[in-house]
Amino acid sequence: MKFELHCHSHYSIGTKIVWEGLNSPREIVETAKRKGLDGVAITDHDSSRSWTEAAKAAKREGIIFIKGIEISTNKGHVIGLGLNEHIKRDLGVEETIERIHEQGGIAIAPHPFDIKGEGVREMCLRADAVEVFNALNLDKLANNFTERKLRGVDIGKVCGSDAHSIEMLGHAVNHMDALDADSVLKQIVRGNVQMEKNYIPIRMITSWGKIRMERSYNYMLDYINEHYWGPKAWLAQGLLNKYVHSKRTKFWNAVGITSIGISKVYGSLKILSYY
Repeated sequence: MKFELHCHSHYSIGTKIVWEGLNSPREIVETAKRKGLDGVAITDHDSSRSWTEAAKAAKREGIIFIKGIEISTNKGHVIGLGLNEHIKRDLGVEETIERIHEQGGIAIAPHPFDIKGEGVREMCLRADAVEVFNALNLDKLANNFTERKLRGVDIGKVCGSDAHSIEMLGHAVNHMDALDADSVLKQIVRGNVQMEKNYIPIRMITSWGKIRMERSYNYMLDYINEHYWGPKAWLAQGLLNKYVHSKRTKFWNAVGITSIGISKVYGSLKILSYY
């Protein structure tokens, strides 16, 4: 059976760009079913608000729904799967994992060595499993480093699409013999997972970014007006308007590709600092 273990609904909220996830829990579940997935875990950032709607949709669609949260610890992100209650953010990694276990859930360390610094790095070994492939890590260095770092280590390994739109869903799929949420967790911990790994295409990411900014436009203008002034504010507003109202898809795809090239250089330096 095939499972998506890392995706976000519109209950995932950003800071400067408010919209992170674009779709409702119902849309995610329906898309998962349409794409041939047997189960999905919605792992919103520090939110459990998707659970009720997703569970109802999953029952209607006949697929498995796993309650999850991507929790912001004081050292980086930890995903809790199989939860029953919300877990607050900004706790230590070990305390967060302990609270996940108290609910009978398991802890997964997503993108532990990502170049944005949102992973828990070496502390990933405290979790029950590690996300060794993240479909949004387009620099590829972070994924490769994680796989090399954990080669031969006796710990559960999974992959995740980290999907923030329904188009991104199902790019990184976990295959396992599991008939319900509890057996999914057990198979992950036992290491009985086969991974199907594909990176999310640039065109999907640029489309996601544009929609995010369109929906967050007023919030971003307020942020610019509150934090910038003079030429800096004028430039920021101009760039925002140019991006939001632009029809030049190929141009922005090219910008995305260039950004990935820059991120690879930055990522190389970042990865070296991990040794």
